[in-house]
Amino acid sequence: MRGRVEEGIDAADRIVDDGARIITPEVDISTLDCRFSFPALQMHSFGRAKCSAIEGFGRALHGIQDFYAHSNWADDAEPPFGPKNPPGLKRVDSPVFLDLRGENDISEQIPHNLSTGCFGGLFTDGPVGKAGHPLEPGSIDCTGRITHHTLNKDNGIIDQVTGNVSTPGPNTPRSDFPGNFQRAVNAAIKDSRRQWRHFRESIRRTYGTERGNIMICALVRDKPAKDCYGRRVAILRDVVKTANRVAEMQIPIQKWLLEELANKPHDEGPGEGLTEQNSTKSRGSSDDLYRLHPSFDIDCDTQTSPDIGAAMAELVNHSTPLPNNKTAVVALTCARNSDLAEQIAHVWHAGDEGIRMHLGILPKKDQIPFGPRPRSQTILTGKISEEDLITAVLRTGGTYSILHNRDAIPRFVDHVISRGLTQYDNARDTATLLPVGLSISDHVDPASEPRRFSFDASYTDNVVIAVAPMTPKLALHVAVRHVRKNIVLREQYIGLGGNSTFRAALDIDDVPRTDAWFELEVAHAEGDGLVGSGLFEVSIESESTGANAEVNGEDEAAKQEHDEL
Repeated sequence: MRGRVEEGIDAADRIVDDGARIITPEVDISTLDCRFSFPALQMHSFGRAKCSAIEGFGRALHGIQDFYAHSNWADDAEPPFGPKNPPGLKRVDSPVFLDLRGENDISEQIPHNLSTGCFGGLFTDGPVGKAGHPLEPGSIDCTGRITHHTLNKDNGIIDQVTGNVSTPGPNTPRSDFPGNFQRAVNAAIKDSRRQWRHFRESIRRTYGTERGNIMICALVRDKPAKDCYGRRVAILRDVVKTANRVAEMQIPIQKWLLEELANKPHDEGPGEGLTEQNSTKSRGSSDDLYRLHPSFDIDCDTQTSPDIGAAMAELVNHSTPLPNNKTAVVALTCARNSDLAEQIAHVWHAGDEGIRMHLGILPKKDQIPFGPRPRSQTILTGKISEEDLITAVLRTGGTYSILHNRDAIPRFVDHVISRGLTQYDNARDTATLLPVGLSISDHVDPASEPRRFSFDASYTDNVVIAVAPMTPKLALHVAVRHVRKNIVLREQYIGLGGNSTFRAALDIDDVPRTDAWFELEVAHAEGDGLVGSGLFEVSIESESTGANAEVNGEDEAAKQEHDEL
């Protein structure tokens, strides 16, 4: 199944070119539905890219769903137990060993009492002409063992909208136990959603968020060459003179957003030229752009703040072919006064209109914030707190970040694109890029998926991750996972037992690969006297050692200390 997922990821590379432009023949299904090439050989190489990506993922998903239909993972059972009636595990979680992003040996992760049933052989009840019958290829002697037929829960009727089941399928004795068929279906649905999230995250990590987002858009829409293009963005900054801009661009590209933040029209490539509101072809990428334009100007010394109300009036009242779910507001501000409090109603309005709001707070010259910190005071004054503003921003689906310094602006834009510039760009369950130099606020509640953040580290990095609740009496479960090794490196409950902050340091022992993929998961935790939902803040800082430290000007002593580890 891991190989099938890799086939799908590999095929996705042919959906767009290097500049994230969709290659129309590779995604067009308007005249001919996907006809998966050579189905008997299960090859994906000769189909259209969209079809091949779906085929690879779909074949892996078939195996995932069969696991629940053909095993005792979600089953219940009553004694007496035996080969014809094995115990059920009655599990409701998704197995860690079926995380197909991993590269680990899963043998030690499989419970000893898990059974998936033996296929066929003499004295078994496999039907003639079906796998399991002794005359069928691949059959083995299952005498005295739990058979595939015993655990099989296939052939029932499932409502494709609700997931509810009706009558279990015939000749499936395990489904006759009350609730077993529904439990298997529920588990398969839950894990299918997990696998879809992992598939999307793998595409974005493999090809970058800019190209990856468009690949995913092309996979989920019938007319991607039309539907995946077109964004409208209001750009707001603190300057003495107004610098509010409304820019149109074909797709979210970091370089273009940085150019607009620098108060200059972005250039999407040859053949269009610069226009006041550039709506052009998508060209170029910005993976290497981590420095600001020399003309970038932002005023942190005056009592200015972005006028979100004026931007909303421009976006909502002026007609445009682009719908609101393809519209966003990106604001950078140094404001630390009640002016921002007056903007909350406009941010709330953005959420009502389906417009995402992304707010980056820049520090004053004498402020050097580092990571989550206790909230002894609020940024805003009066009756409205900073938490009210954060809640309003997150309600739109956008991001709220405190930048540690001016140089973090490009990484803030990266984070915005990773979260999804507009509602059209990314689902909330997808892991968001966690870049260095930002303190990011987010929200958890019992009814929603945990918030997940992804980051990379090399064996020459020392990494410090910090998470802290912002809402009083909020408890969190925080875990850092090495995705490829498929293990949890650090985990802790905070807000319980006196722990107020999660702080994890990763060093050379945690990063055996030159390029390692990590996932930070923050989930709500229950407890007496605790609130059910609330805000938290997360940040990551890295320190290069070894060869990178020498390049980056770190002292030689740090290099020697690292080399001795």
